[in-house]
Amino acid sequence: MPSIIILTGDRGIGKSTICRRVVALAQSAGWSCGGIITLSRGDARDVLDVASGDVRCLTQSADTAQAVDQGRFRFDPRALRWAGQRLAQATPCDLLVIDEIGPLELERGKGWANALDVLAGGDFGLALVVIRPELVACAKAQLPNYAPVVFNATRENRDQLPATLVSVLG
Repeated sequence: MPSIIILTGDRGIGKSTICRRVVALAQSAGWSCGGIITLSRGDARDVLDVASGDVRCLTQSADTAQAVDQGRFRFDPRALRWAGQRLAQATPCDLLVIDEIGPLELERGKGWANALDVLAGGDFGLALVVIRPELVACAKAQLPNYAPVVFNATRENRDQLPATLVSVLG
C-alpha cells in the first residue's frame, strides 16, 4: 500500500522548500515524481508542475469576477484548473507531491480539490502532502484508508527533513 506523509508547520517555515528538495533528491535517485508545488514570490504565488517544470501564476491582483478569493489571496481560476489537471495526470509515479491542500480545497471544495481523489487512487509509492496544522485532522478524516505520518517542519529540523522524507521511499 502506498504511504502518505503530511508535512505541516508554521507559515513561512519552508515547507515548499522542503518539497522542492525532496523532489530533487528523489529525481537524482531515479524516481519518477509528479504533483504540484506552490512557490512564493513576495505576496504573489505561483504553482509548479513537478513533472514538467512548468510554472503558472496562481494569484492575480486584478479585480475580476472570476477570481477565487481565499484569505488574502485572489486565485486565478485558469491556474487552479491547470494545476488540477496536472494533478489528475501526475500518477502513476514514485513520489507524488501536493503543496498544499488548504481551506480552499478542504472547506470549500475548490482549488485543486481533486487532490483528495488522486490520493485516494493510490497510484504512487509515496505522497508528500503539505497541510496547515489546523487542517491536519480534517485531511486525515478524508483519507480513511490511509494512516498518514505527520512531520512537523521547524527551524531546527527543516534542513534534515528532505533526506529523512526521501528515505521513506528507499
